[in-house]
Amino acid sequence: MYDVTFAPQSNQASWVFIGMVTDLENKPIDISACSMVFAVREKRGGQRLVASTDNGKITYPSLGTFRWFFTDGEMNGLCAGTYDTGLTLTNDDGSQTVQLSVGSLPIVDGVVP
Repeated sequence: MYDVTFAPQSNQASWVFIGMVTDLENKPIDISACSMVFAVREKRGGQRLVASTDNGKITYPSLGTFRWFFTDGEMNGLCAGTYDTGLTLTNDDGSQTVQLSVGSLPIVDGVVP
């Protein structure tokens, strides 16, 4: 599991993130049959954003690569501050889930109304 601190994101812009899952030799792993969930929540536990393969907000554009996308409208719902995040990966038969990362996401006020 990785402890991640994301670069600050604006609450007035969309947010696209692209990551990769690799083996110990840094070769991409085929995750195309797996499911992923990425969540953003307030420090006190209120869920704010969720991207998953089930809701179509996480996609696998190439071998081992995952991408999530939040629209500017979704990001508008976040007040400036720091949020907790978590990312999980579940294998194709649902028998094992691993926590890929936890960490913080700083949100800045994008100023534009």
